[in-house]
Amino acid sequence: MVQFRKMVIGDYDQAYELWKKTPGMHLQSLDNTRAGIKRVIDRNPDLCFVAEDDEQIVATILGATDGRKGYFYHVAVAKKYRQQHIGGHLISQVLAGFKRQKVEKVGLFTVINNTDAQKFWQHLGFKERPDIKYFDLDL
Repeated sequence: MVQFRKMVIGDYDQAYELWKKTPGMHLQSLDNTRAGIKRVIDRNPDLCFVAEDDEQIVATILGATDGRKGYFYHVAVAKKYRQQHIGGHLISQVLAGFKRQKVEKVGLFTVINNTDAQKFWQHLGFKERPDIKYFDLDL
């Protein structure tokens, strides 16, 4: 039976294995090392969650906020566990956390060719922003 709980850094190895199997993660684009993920969890301890079945991580979500806007990162559900509302439950937990923190808007990124993810987010009511182009800079 799938259980939901807050993510801790001890989940990193299993979570990273799941992320590697999830299309569109682009793990090399950010610091996704244990230390990098620990910083996200430490700064957002009430917004990062996992789902596990028989002590195996089957889904993850990292929520983060700047105090005004919230973001979803590393939303992943193992293929065998999709279509069971696990992702939706994790998203609901993070959204509730954002509301408690008075966050007014939520954003996320998908890679341009990950149409399955885009359909999923649109199904949940997220809208594509045609008015912006995203830029970043590696430090």
